[in-house]
Order: sequence, then C-alpha cells, then structure tokens
Amino acid sequence: MAPDTNNSTQVPIKQSEDKTLTLPLQIISQGDISRLTREVESLEEFFAQASIQAANAKTLPQASSMLTLINEENGLNILQKEDRLKIKQFLELIHTKAPIVHASFATEPKPDFLMKLTAWFRAEAHPYVLLETGLQPNIAAGCIFRTTNKYFDFSFREHFKASKAKLTASMRSPQ
Repeated sequence: MAPDTNNSTQVPIKQSEDKTLTLPLQIISQGDISRLTREVESLEEFFAQASIQAANAKTLPQASSMLTLINEENGLNILQKEDRLKIKQFLELIHTKAPIVHASFATEPKPDFLMKLTAWFRAEAHPYVLLETGLQPNIAAGCIFRTTNKYFDFSFREHFKASKAKLTASMRSPQ
C-alpha cells in the first residue's frame, strides 16, 4: 500500500468535543515533540507574566514553523489558553504513548525522505510513530531499523551475506 500523500496523520486525543488533532509529518522525532512542548510552556509563561505586568506591553514571541503547522492544521489559536492547553496535552500524549522506530543510515538522510518514511510508518504501523535517526557509516549503504522488539537490517552487507552462496556458486561454475 502506498503511503498517504497527505501531510498529516490523524491522532486521537480525548477531548470534551471528541475532536481529533493532527500530527504534521514535519514532526518526526521525540526531539521535535520536546521542543514543541517547551515552546508551548514558554508561551504559557509569557502570557502569565503579561497578565501580571499589564502595564508593560511585551511583544509576543514568534512561533516556530512546527507550532504554526499544528495550529493551522487543527484550526487552533495559540493566543487562546484553551488551545494552548489542547496542544500541550496532545504533545504529552504523543511523548508518552508514541512507539519509536530507530533508523540508522550510512549518511544523513534528507528531510523529504524522512517525511516519506514517517508517512509510511504512520499509515502502515501506527499513527503515533516517531522516528529517531542515527548514523552508522559501517553499513556502507542501506539502513537498519530497530524497535523495542524487532530488528531489520536492510544494509548491503546483510544483502551480500544472504547472497553469498549464490555468488560463490556462480564464481565456481564454468561459463
């Protein structure tokens, strides 16, 4: 099955009006979730301080592109306390419940590739999947995926090991 070309995946979150929030594909890793959580918390702190110091007008901090994506895709407004709370609860749910797939590559993968890979995992495996990437130059080419209970080696090294008998037989046979 082809991955969903939509830029987000539906992720249910318990709310009073049973609204489902979406997780944009640009949000890939636990690090992204942690940064967004800190950003929402700093916005909460900013608004709390602004309400206390009403006489001193402060400029609103600029929202990151990822926070803006969440707001736009879900029709939320970070100026509203209820919407900030929804986002924070959503991010905490993702941080605690999301399965994590560790992917190792020989070189740093491009962001577009990671988004496609994330789209596939969210469509085929679980809608909460987060992808953690790492580098292993010794795999030469291909990749290795690891979860809590599975290990998949798609490197050339493993492919050559599996084909070793065929290669040996073809080298020995007269042509």
